[in-house]
Amino acid sequence: MAITDVPPADCPPWLVPAHTVLLSIGVLFWDATYLLMTHRALSTKSYGMPLLALAINLSWELVTVLFVCETMLDTIGFFFWLFLDIGIVYTTVLFGPRDWEGTSPFIGKNIGWILGIMTAVAFVGNYTFTMWWLSEPGIGFGNKTGKWWRGTEGIDSSELTFWTAGVAQVVLSAGSIAMLVVRGHSGGTSYAIWFSRFMGTVFGLVLDNLLMWWYWPDGYIWLVHPFAVFLWGTSIACDVVYPFLLYQIRRSEIQLPDGSLKRGDGSSMSVSDKKTR
Repeated sequence: MAITDVPPADCPPWLVPAHTVLLSIGVLFWDATYLLMTHRALSTKSYGMPLLALAINLSWELVTVLFVCETMLDTIGFFFWLFLDIGIVYTTVLFGPRDWEGTSPFIGKNIGWILGIMTAVAFVGNYTFTMWWLSEPGIGFGNKTGKWWRGTEGIDSSELTFWTAGVAQVVLSAGSIAMLVVRGHSGGTSYAIWFSRFMGTVFGLVLDNLLMWWYWPDGYIWLVHPFAVFLWGTSIACDVVYPFLLYQIRRSEIQLPDGSLKRGDGSSMSVSDKKTR
């Protein structure tokens, strides 16, 4: 990761520390996202992260902490994310049967097994890609001079992390929109969760790398590769649209006495629901 990179001599000395600050801000926003998502899920009795996104995210964090992290700061950060994942996984398994009873009871009844299988498959995919990437110097786009990983120059763990995290991010951003539309209610999500998730992406995936690309274009040319632009561009586009869709959904949803939410017809709203607006 960039904290071990050695930029060219013409780069400002504050470049890597500034990148670390931006990345740390993104990490804090994601910490808040996980906590808020668990709290909202318990309050509304609906899990908050799409199944595929959760499986990919879990596998990415596991592979990264086991095989990619090289500093204590990175390792602690990923272990903390895995700890926070416990609440998200718990609420997914707990409320999954209820969330799926109207569309696919089979998925709801077996959601724990399904999530486990999806995570295992995603782990294999992440692992094989990561091991290939780390197998020899020079893999990836751009000049790898100054890119260090565990004492070897030319292995770019920053680019590796971007590709693996970028795929996870676009699946989460697009999947969150799909889940909101299919459900027709805001169970498991909120404006605070959206904002925190969006800021986590902006600071932790885009701005930190854009800063490095601006001052070190040869080393971060991959950030403007068409597929990279598709990943972070699509993620941001989905996240920009999301609050407007959430607003429309919340206008019509109905809150039940137990705090859970259901799809409304747009013409009626419970008294308790109105009080939450």
